[in-house]
Amino acid sequence: MNHSKKIITATMVISIFILALSIISWYIQLLLDAGTICSCAIPLPILIPVIASMGLLIGTFIYYLFTPSPECKVMDKNLLRILFSGEEAVIMEKLTESNGNLTQARLVNSTGIPKVRVFRALERMKSKGIIEKEPQGKTNMIRINPEIGKLFIQ
Repeated sequence: MNHSKKIITATMVISIFILALSIISWYIQLLLDAGTICSCAIPLPILIPVIASMGLLIGTFIYYLFTPSPECKVMDKNLLRILFSGEEAVIMEKLTESNGNLTQARLVNSTGIPKVRVFRALERMKSKGIIEKEPQGKTNMIRINPEIGKLFIQ
């Protein structure tokens, strides 16, 4: 689920909770004003823990919704190490961290691998169809092949 859908879902859940809490509070106020609080369908000592439990449940749901799953990233890095060797694995890791797009100059700077070795690794990866190179000024834009990117980029 993308970030904007998560925000919309969380906002809807919180809004529904606030609406339910408002209706319950209004109902209790009506009973208090009428002096018939004893005839409440849900006794007041039970109603407060139920509302608190609903709040905890909603808070837990929203925390779960917004917490990234670290297992996926670890699995991806391990998968990269298995599928690619040495410099290619490091380059793929940097590319996946940047959503599949990175300039060749930034790859050299971020990996710490010498220019020539990065160039050779990129040429090998290009010949295998793993990446695409597009000239961009004095450097190249390196992109992961969209079909392969689906495996690594979330």
